[in-house]
Parts: sequence; C-alpha cells; structure tokens
Amino acid sequence: MTPPQSTASKNIVALALDDRMVLGFLVLAHATVRTAATPPFLIVAYFEGELSSKNQVFVDRFLQWLGVDYRLVAYVADPLFSERRHLTKTTFSKFVIADEVTTAHLWLDIDTIVVAGWDDIFQALRDAPPGVSLVVAEKIVSPHTKFEGFNAGVLGWTGYARKPWKEALAALPPKRFSSEQYLFNTLYLDTVSRVGCEYNFLSSWHEHLREHSSPRIVHFSGPVKPWHLHRVHVDAWEGINSTWKLWFHAEAVLLDEVAGTPLEKTLSKERRRALFSGRLHVGKGAGASWIMRVLALLGNLGSPLVGMIRARAKR
Repeated sequence: MTPPQSTASKNIVALALDDRMVLGFLVLAHATVRTAATPPFLIVAYFEGELSSKNQVFVDRFLQWLGVDYRLVAYVADPLFSERRHLTKTTFSKFVIADEVTTAHLWLDIDTIVVAGWDDIFQALRDAPPGVSLVVAEKIVSPHTKFEGFNAGVLGWTGYARKPWKEALAALPPKRFSSEQYLFNTLYLDTVSRVGCEYNFLSSWHEHLREHSSPRIVHFSGPVKPWHLHRVHVDAWEGINSTWKLWFHAEAVLLDEVAGTPLEKTLSKERRRALFSGRLHVGKGAGASWIMRVLALLGNLGSPLVGMIRARAKR
C-alpha cells in the first residue's frame, strides 16, 4: 500500500486497534493531530474480526471530524499471530503495515501518548544513513528496564528494505512471551539508529522524570493502561506514577473538544467500556490487571486501596 501522492509532504503515522483499544486510539489519534507541527497522514489498521462494524463506522466518523488525512485499512491476521497474557494479535500489525508501506513512517503502539515536539523524530528518519532500517529510542538503565535491545512500541521506519519475518516467527516457541519484541531485536538490532529516550519513554521509568523532564512520546507498556483506571482516582494516581497525567490531560483535551458534538455520547460509552477492557489472566504480572478491575468496580470505595498503593510507591 502506497500512501497517495497528496500526502508526500506529510509525516506518515501508522496505528492499529481492535475493540479493546478504541478509547486509547481516540485519545492518541487526537493528540497526534492536535500537537503535530506538520499535519500527519494516519494509516489506521485493524485485523478482520477484531474491530466490530459499529466501531469501524465510529472510527471513520471520528477521523473525519478530526480533519486529518487518513486511510482505514483492514488486514487478515496471519495464523502465527498469537495472544498471550495482555498482548493481543493486533500488536503484530506493525509487521504487516511495514511490509506494505515501504516509505518512511512512524509506528506507534496504541498505549502511547504524544506531546508537542513528538514529530521531531521524523528528522531522524530523513537523516538516517544508508542501511538503517529503523530509528528507535535509547533505553534507560533501570531495574524497570526488563528487556534486551530496544523497545518496539515506537518504530521509525526508514525507506530501507524490510526483513522477512514469517519464517523467524514460525520458528519461535508457540508460548514465547512478547515474540514481536524479540523478533524486532533479532532481525533489526544491527540496522537501527537511535534517538533519545524521550521518544519512547516508558511509564515504568517515571522515577527518572527529573533527569528526563520532557518526554515527547510516553509508552504505557505492560498490562495496565491509563484508561483502565476509574477517573475518581486520577489525582491520587499522580503520586503512584506521574507519567499517567499526560494521558489524562490528553483525554481531557479531547473531551472538551467533542463536547456538544454527535461524537460525545459514543465517546462517553467507550470510556466506560475501556475500564473493563483489560485482558485478565493468571500467572506472572497478573496482579496489576486484577487490581485495576477491582478499582473500576469499587469507584470511590476503592480510595483506601489506592492510598495503600500510593504509600507503597513512596517507600
């Protein structure tokens, strides 16, 4: 898929969603457009069967209202695209889109948020030397950095050739966790250039905000997302993880803009659905998702539990 010639002067941003991620998509897409220095062109993808026809219509209406140039594209998921713990097959969309969009573009996971200055990363894509396939962010050395190589939630694709991934994916153990992250580091680690960590600042690095006070793209990696938190706990949550305020601010800006429009009612429904959209599972890392679900059910009654989490975070 080649974007139309009319978008040649625009920065191409690729996103993908499913029915669990509608609110996250709406907030991110709105922030991407409203904070961009140059109007972007959005490629919005979904796998057939993963986004209801009702949500397809709503996403289309939303993007038209947003006034952005875009293309909404349906793909068929490869049988190799698996789901495990909180990860869905939608995360593999980045492989499919990159194969079809051979020009330079930026991939953003839906669990990111952008602030003004985020699209400066496109200069690094344009300046990438020959042979560089991806522009990725540096990582912070921290106890909360639990991956090798680079995080694949923000990927700056250059125009350099893509690498075949199907055979490599098929060779992985079927239950390997975060296989797309592993694959990107296996296939591309020797052909990346790096920008500062502010272009993929993980929310788990929130204790480092004093050193890196101006993140441009914040990534809420892991099973717990800001939209899972009951909004009565937003103020208290800043004492637990201060990066979340950036997402809630972006949501508030969107809500102000849609107030009084035909989109307002549907957006309100999506906010309620999003509270319960997390994938619950058992095993490693499951506790946080269950706590969020309990807080969503309790509302104000969950304030003592949030207070306990906040006190523990300050130790």
